[in-house]
Amino acid sequence: MNQGEVRVWLRRHHFGTWLAGAVGLAGIAALILVINPGKLGLALEHFELALVPAIVAGSLCYYVLQGVRWQFLLRDVGAKLPMRETVLINLAAQVTTLLPLGELTRVVLAARAARVPFSDALATVTVQELIYGLLLVVVAVPGLFEFHLSPAIPAAALVVAVLALAVLTVPPLFHGLHTLMSRILGLRRLLGPLDELQAGTVGLLHRPGTIGWSLISLVQVASMTTVFWLVVTALDPGVLTWPEAASVYAVASIAGAISLIPGGLGASEATFAGLMIVVGLPPAQATAVALMQRVADQGVATASGLVAYMIAQRRYQLGRLFTLQPGRSTPAERRSERSLATTWRR
Repeated sequence: MNQGEVRVWLRRHHFGTWLAGAVGLAGIAALILVINPGKLGLALEHFELALVPAIVAGSLCYYVLQGVRWQFLLRDVGAKLPMRETVLINLAAQVTTLLPLGELTRVVLAARAARVPFSDALATVTVQELIYGLLLVVVAVPGLFEFHLSPAIPAAALVVAVLALAVLTVPPLFHGLHTLMSRILGLRRLLGPLDELQAGTVGLLHRPGTIGWSLISLVQVASMTTVFWLVVTALDPGVLTWPEAASVYAVASIAGAISLIPGGLGASEATFAGLMIVVGLPPAQATAVALMQRVADQGVATASGLVAYMIAQRRYQLGRLFTLQPGRSTPAERRSERSLATTWRR
């Protein structure tokens, strides 16, 4: 899959993804209206502002570490970017996390800046996110017993993540999926990109450093869990221990991921609020926790990402903000794009 094919993919899925995002925003609005905006405002008035610097620092730490971890994966596929440039690109991509392209923005920017094949850049993000998801579930386990939460959701997420890794790395399983997709007319066009992704993923997972450097991902999990714990503490000190916060954060993050809404918008907030009500917080405070967690995570990422994008845009000619314009296509890419568009119209 090249950059031209990604542009066609984005145009084809543009409406559906924006619609999903609109549903997420509507869900948040409905949550606020049900809780009562007045009560929510009173709950937010008790937010301990002294913890804001620590919350912002923790959130920035997460995204910087994400870029640092990504650097080692990109290096394994031949990227020559300095560490600071990888961190910059990673931050720049956060501007569009809630928009249709989501995580693919990182892939496109890396392919453009580091001049590596799109499929290799996609493999780095796939491996990074799968490992992060596995570690997120592992860190959540102690709190599940302390918190008396059902382990069903994290267990299901662990099974899905392990299954995804197995399909990509175990030849018989991959060949079985490949055969199944080849028999379904609408999925045949994905076989080429899937083969490229599988080859890149296997190559990365067989490198000794892939697992070793995943300790950085573990620190990422700890960093964002701490951010969530600080948000809860700022609204109601002592209501959650750190292990309990890890469990709530993991479950809500997984719920957002499986919702297929960009950034888990709406689904994550509803899960955060619901779990905090289970903990014992009044609905208004629980909703305040959910909304402030979104601000602490995506709000900080968007603000810093906007600055990073403006810098990266000048360096790599990235095109207009919020659109996938990684540069002019080569003649070969334009021919591929037209061919792919014709296939989809059929």
